[in-house]
Amino acid sequence: MQANAVYATQGHPLQHQIQQMLDKAPDFQEERTIHVVIVPDSNQVNGGSVSAEVFKAIRGRKYRHVIVVAPTHAGEFERINVCSLDSYRTPLGEVQVSARLRDELCDEDDDIYVGDEGHFHTHGIDVQLPFLQTVLEDFDVVPIVMGAESPDLCRELGHAIGEIMYNQPTLVVACANISAGEQDEVDRFRELLEARNISGLLQQLNSDRINIEGAGAVLVALLAAEHRRAQKLTITSLTSPKDGVPGYLGALISA
Repeated sequence: MQANAVYATQGHPLQHQIQQMLDKAPDFQEERTIHVVIVPDSNQVNGGSVSAEVFKAIRGRKYRHVIVVAPTHAGEFERINVCSLDSYRTPLGEVQVSARLRDELCDEDDDIYVGDEGHFHTHGIDVQLPFLQTVLEDFDVVPIVMGAESPDLCRELGHAIGEIMYNQPTLVVACANISAGEQDEVDRFRELLEARNISGLLQQLNSDRINIEGAGAVLVALLAAEHRRAQKLTITSLTSPKDGVPGYLGALISA
């Protein structure tokens, strides 16, 4: 497989790719309820094994809603956008977008809008949804793009998602890659993440020692997990960036 190979864009080849990755992925025995997962934000299949490990862990579980939080790949804009579509199409079919949760999120905070800026690229929801379509049944989706990742926006979105997760089976999917960072900083990132040390992560991620594309999504995921009192964080995989290939993170947060 070429290092820069991307996921297939037709239904049958894509389904075959995903199923092969899931079949090869190890089984993580987690009896607790998984509320949050973190997966690579990449359309390159060299991160697919990391994604497959995470998505295999939720296969067959029951979620009514899936909230996907991704960084923008269209330049920064100072707001959080929830996709305006009624349904989201992938090569594997359509998934309904939850208009009710979208409206609830926008009502929770003035910085969360219905808008399509930052959406519809080859990363984010377009990569995660086919995996979700393969491992889950009967769910709708809320696609979110963070146009900026300031601490205030992360807190606002994390709080808003945490609020709407109560009393309804909801999964949060955060998308992120480690685009630059020496091994000692990646190790430090692991330590802070496993400790769910949000203030320490904010300090590290706002420095120039490590660059995580989707840092905001990771922080939002941790904050939303706190609302659900999900305190068990399992890192399924963490690699460092090397030779032009980003570092990939897979993690589960359960309660």
